[in-house]
This record gives sequence, C-alpha cells and structure tokens, in this order.
Amino acid sequence: MRCTAVVGLLVLVLLIPMASSEIGGRDAPNCLELNTNQLQNTITIGAGVCAKVNLGVLQPGDVYDISISIIDDAVDVLFFDQNQILTYDAGQSYRSQFNQIISTENALGGYNFHWKVPASINPKTYFMVLDNLAHDGDNGQGDQGGSTSQIGASVTKIEESFWTPFHDAIAVSSNEFVTLLSGDSLKLDAGTTIVVTAWALTGQADIYLQTRSMHDLYLTGDVGQLFVAGLDLQSVVDSDSDTWTVPEELDGEELLIIVDNTNTPVGGAVGDSDIRVTVRVELAPILQPIISASEAGVTTIGEAISMNANDSPNRIGQIATLSWDFDDTVDDNQDGIFTNDNQAQGFEVASSWAAIGNKVVTL
Repeated sequence: MRCTAVVGLLVLVLLIPMASSEIGGRDAPNCLELNTNQLQNTITIGAGVCAKVNLGVLQPGDVYDISISIIDDAVDVLFFDQNQILTYDAGQSYRSQFNQIISTENALGGYNFHWKVPASINPKTYFMVLDNLAHDGDNGQGDQGGSTSQIGASVTKIEESFWTPFHDAIAVSSNEFVTLLSGDSLKLDAGTTIVVTAWALTGQADIYLQTRSMHDLYLTGDVGQLFVAGLDLQSVVDSDSDTWTVPEELDGEELLIIVDNTNTPVGGAVGDSDIRVTVRVELAPILQPIISASEAGVTTIGEAISMNANDSPNRIGQIATLSWDFDDTVDDNQDGIFTNDNQAQGFEVASSWAAIGNKVVTL
C-alpha cells in the first residue's frame, strides 16, 4: 500500500533576464531552488532556465514512485545526491555525477518509474534538476535550451509489503541481461507465491523466471525451455504483471529472475536498443507449521514429551517465533478461547500433563 504523501508541482514561470555581457570561464547555472512543499500542478520553465528541486533527506532502501510529464519543449531531468550536485552547481562537468538510470536527457512526454534510494552509511539529501539550458558542464550533450517547457511531476513514497526482495529501476544495454535475484534469496518453499510487476521507462523489456537448468540453457544458447511458463513478461512497453506459485517439484530449488534485452527466447523483444524498466518482486510465503513429537506423541502422566516445528516451511524466515498451546480444555488467559494460551515459545519445546487422555497441541 502506498502512503498519501504525494509531491505535486507548483505553477511557476521561471524567467531570467538576458545577460548584458559575455562572461568567460564556466558559469554557475544559478538554478531557482524549490522544495517539495512548493510543488503543485505545473512548472513553466523558460529557455535558458533551470530549477533545482530539493527532494529532502531520503532514507536508504525507501522506494519512491516518480511521475514526470513534459510538454512543448524537451528538458534534461537529472537526479543527484548532495555530493554529486556540487559539480552541477559550480558549472563544472557533471556527466559522470548524475544518476544514469533514472535521469533522462532531452526528455519530452511522460515518464514513470520506481526508484530505490541507494545504500549509504548515512541518509543523504537528493535533488531533481529540471534543466532547460546549455550548461557549461554538459559537454554539448542533452537539451541545450530552446523554448519554454511545461512540466508536471509527482514523487510519492511507496509503503512496501514485507517480503519484497527487489523493487527498483534498472538499465540493461542492448543484447545483455541482468539477474535480479538468484541463489539462496530465491530458494522457496512449495506453495510460496511470486508476483512480478514491471513498468517500462525506455524500450521493451522481457522479464523471466528460470530454474538453474533453464538459465544454463539460456546462457549457452542451447535448445530447450528457457523460462517458467506462467511467469514470463514479454515486450513490456507500459506495465505488466504475472503471478506464479512454487510447485512441490521445485520446493527449495534455486530460481532466478532476469531482465532480458536480447533476441531470445522467441516471442519477446528483440534487444536492439538499451532499455530501462522498473521491476518489483513480491513474495507471499506459505505459513503452515508442522509439529513433530518424540515417542510417536505418546507419553505417561508427569513425563515430558519433546516437540518441535523444525520441519515447518520457513526458507525465507517467514516464521519468526512460535507460540504453543498444550491443552484445548484449559483457558489459561481466560479469554474464552481454549487454543491460544501462550504456554511455550520457540521451535523446540517440551510438555507434560497431569491427567490422562488425548491432548490437542496448537501452534
């Protein structure tokens, strides 16, 4: 579920007077500085003008939904952190500094992507620059100004579900692929549901779920099944989603999720241009504790019997702790429910009984 803190855009005309004389050297762009509280509706940016939007101090690992609409004339939409922005502000060469995946030069039209704040020791301040000028440090690339642009944007923090092992925008070069998840991170219990959703930013992406043997075939180019039927997003140009449940035969087996930008497998995009795409992978693990007991579950009055739930499906740690109720004829907490008394905790416990009979143990 997403929170409701949406960043809009302010109606604002940004105009600067013509310089009265030429200035040598590298000039600072002197962008108008905005913060997210000022952003509502639409920004109008004149030729030769830039706006630097302070997105605030963002926590590493948080994910934001960013939508941008640009009409009338192209601009450069550039994202920097607090350190990277310094070269842009100084009029220096900044081309190696901005975020290459989510930034777009000569941007015109609509763009939507999800961005995960990069890992860092401490939170950083981030900026979105709307550049409609010939910056001294752009090496003649990107938009060089021209005419007035109308820009609308929103930035919304996304509230993630608990098991979301991947959620970010990525870039994949032509005829290449990127592995998003593999190894132990995608060895799942049978019954676990995987939901993969993709939002295209540039080009057409293919997203596949593979077993290890399928991936090996994919790498060698041999003939065979190259992806799991039922979770294959092909030629994504807008948004798409697939849902798949791990069958018994793949319980605990390594799975992989890749973003493909090649001309194989057949039926997908052809991989003839670079792509950018947001991918979100969500898991719904099975919650099904299994009780095992020593002595085949038989004991005598006053003699403890050992029990455990070590065989419970728990490959991604979906069960953090267990609470045991040893007798469905007793209501210790007097809440009217006879099977929810917290009489022991953990995966391995022991209990004895003072009265003869069959005892119902509940987890």
